[in-house]
Amino acid sequence: TDFSHTLRRWNTEDFSYCYLVPLIFAYLVYSNRDAVRGLKTTSSPAGIVILVVAGLFVLLGRLGTIETVSTVGIWLGILGLAALLLGLEFVRRMAWPFLVLLFIVPLPPFLNNMLTFRLKLISSSLSVWMMRLVGLSVYGEGNIIDLGVTQLQVVDACSGLRYVYPLILMGLVFGYLFHKSWSERVIVVAATVPISVVSNALRIAITGYLTLKVSPEVAEGFFHGFSGWLIFMVSFAILGLLSWGLKSIAKRGKRQDDKEATNDGKSGAMPNLAGIRITYVWIAIAVVFGFWGLNTALASNRIRPARKSFDLFPTTIGNWEGKKTYIRDEILDSLWADDYVQVEFRNTKTGDLLLVFVPYYAYQGTLRAAHSPVACLVGGGFAPLRRTTLQRDFPEPFGSVEIRQMVFEKGDTVLLSNYWFQQRGRIIVSEYANKWYLFWDSVTRRRTDGALVRLEMPLPRGADVAGAQEMLDAFTRKLMRILPAYVPN
Repeated sequence: TDFSHTLRRWNTEDFSYCYLVPLIFAYLVYSNRDAVRGLKTTSSPAGIVILVVAGLFVLLGRLGTIETVSTVGIWLGILGLAALLLGLEFVRRMAWPFLVLLFIVPLPPFLNNMLTFRLKLISSSLSVWMMRLVGLSVYGEGNIIDLGVTQLQVVDACSGLRYVYPLILMGLVFGYLFHKSWSERVIVVAATVPISVVSNALRIAITGYLTLKVSPEVAEGFFHGFSGWLIFMVSFAILGLLSWGLKSIAKRGKRQDDKEATNDGKSGAMPNLAGIRITYVWIAIAVVFGFWGLNTALASNRIRPARKSFDLFPTTIGNWEGKKTYIRDEILDSLWADDYVQVEFRNTKTGDLLLVFVPYYAYQGTLRAAHSPVACLVGGGFAPLRRTTLQRDFPEPFGSVEIRQMVFEKGDTVLLSNYWFQQRGRIIVSEYANKWYLFWDSVTRRRTDGALVRLEMPLPRGADVAGAQEMLDAFTRKLMRILPAYVPN
């Protein structure tokens, strides 16, 4: 099911806080019970529309392999059920709790990794400044901090990302529970990101100080594991102090009057449920099971075309001689590919290195689909320098196509990358267009097979990127005469 795919993302370290979101939502609804005290609920037909939209989101996300869209569909389904059964007025009065519930949706991996990379750089730069402030001699370049005797690498776990999401969530909770003014709520929520980044930079700076003044073992041992919780609690305390300060500045008398006015004339601990129509309950059940049946029918009738196995893929292409390499089992398990080929080619005339990686999927679904290599490369510490779309002529039956060129850097290495999605006879560069065609072909052709083609040339800093691209183009023309047998049109 789609919720089981969501739970897999929740089980990762970046999104483990999502398990708390339904509990927080329930508590906020309970704490706001005065807002619906005595409210006579009236089932709203608008809930049916929201449920249908939710079903379309889940269907599009499932067939288009966009997990985030599927999870948004689940959230919309909860919203639609509330509107259908309890009415739009109930939803309006519980708008903030429903906004908090939206945090059950994990960010897409490519956006998650891009934010991670940005926070790495901010945290690294700020921590270098802090260490210099206390007299340490350090040098920072990207996410690498040179301490002289050793280097610290600010990896994903230290980027601050794991603190930003739950802290924003806490900002929403603080704003809702302790502030009536929207301006105060905005300030509290907006402050969560800089608080998280500054606190995390302090963590990195302390790690660097302990590395130089005490020992690397102490810095990388107990403190590195314990400091994550410590810094989050510090961030939480700073957020609490900010909230308390804003609340102290606000006019208490006005807020007390608002509270008295809100509670005036209301009675009863629960909303009046007499307005729920049983017919709407059956409609909701029909909509849910209707989309479930449609989803199951489309997913169960996929066609898997015949193809050659990548075991037969050649290791000699033109002047390039190669050897096949293999992915570690833990990476392969997360890739979900049905077949793949990974070859390290060496040009016999120039000595240049060329890496070819093509994962193939007999069918694609949520969590098992070809995705842009940007997320993997950025997650591996490469900094993107530029991204360009190139027009190229491929052998028949493709003709004129677009491919993506990306240039990355990491230390003294520049990485030239070309990639495209090769999907059921199409060459696609846009990940969004690829998702649309997955949905469309699943419905119209009963096919979701396809592959990602990824070519990479590592170059020394200052190398001629244009000349390297010409070599890639010559290799690609030969490759595309071979590849369709392994990635069918």
